[in-house]
Amino acid sequence: MQTNEQLPETFEKYFWDCNFNELSLDKYKKFIVERILNYGDMEAVRYILKKVNKTELKNIIFNSKNLNNKTKNFWKIMLNE
Repeated sequence: MQTNEQLPETFEKYFWDCNFNELSLDKYKKFIVERILNYGDMEAVRYILKKVNKTELKNIIFNSKNLNNKTKNFWKIMLNE
């Protein structure tokens, strides 16, 4: 079920290069997760961890070409992979 839920307004600083009001986790999940994992603070990361299931998160992390190497390695360790 897609809810098209808006992201919290505090996330706007992470999406300086796009129309923030058009972003939703349902529509742009991979893009949003990558951006938050690369640049987000703890509040933003907690939000993503609550909204995205572990299988989807792993899939995004392991297949992403947009995550920097440090971020990718960190999350592989955190997810015990």
